[in-house]
Amino acid sequence: MSGLLRTNALNFVLYQSGWLCCVLGAANGRPWFGAGLGLLPVLAHLGLARRRGEEASLMLGALALGIVVDTLHMRMGTLSFQGGLLVSGFPPPWLLLLWLQFAATLRYCLRWLLGRYALGAVLGAVAGAAAYWAGVRLGAAAFGADTAQSLLRIGVSWGICLPLLLLIAERREEEDGTYRLV
Repeated sequence: MSGLLRTNALNFVLYQSGWLCCVLGAANGRPWFGAGLGLLPVLAHLGLARRRGEEASLMLGALALGIVVDTLHMRMGTLSFQGGLLVSGFPPPWLLLLWLQFAATLRYCLRWLLGRYALGAVLGAVAGAAAYWAGVRLGAAAFGADTAQSLLRIGVSWGICLPLLLLIAERREEEDGTYRLV
């Protein structure tokens, strides 16, 4: 297996494991435990990345975007959460960790999307809504009264967010997109 393929596979596994920790922790009434476990893949990514500072900057940009987007979703009644809120009216930490985790994929396993903004918009709209739908189905969150309208709002927001995140990732692109593996 080539270094790039191995890196992308590891990056995908880190992301998926982090997503599961956060969502299943919240779904099982242990949002803080899930968030703690979900932080580990983020730290592993930063530890393995060749340019940690650039990756951290990308992740913090995604986090800021996530705070704005998910706060708007909460205040518009698109999403609600039962527990784990640090500040009422703002997204729970486990949800914000998902933005950090997702940003960690942009220059690795999702690198093929860089520069493909239209495809990113479509993929963001569909996959973004699907990811939130999965989280709701698992019990980590709840949609507002109208599920279709909630999914539409989330799809539109992710149709905008993913191309924006791709643009940010391109400006901080690494030379070869591989981790430093021993």
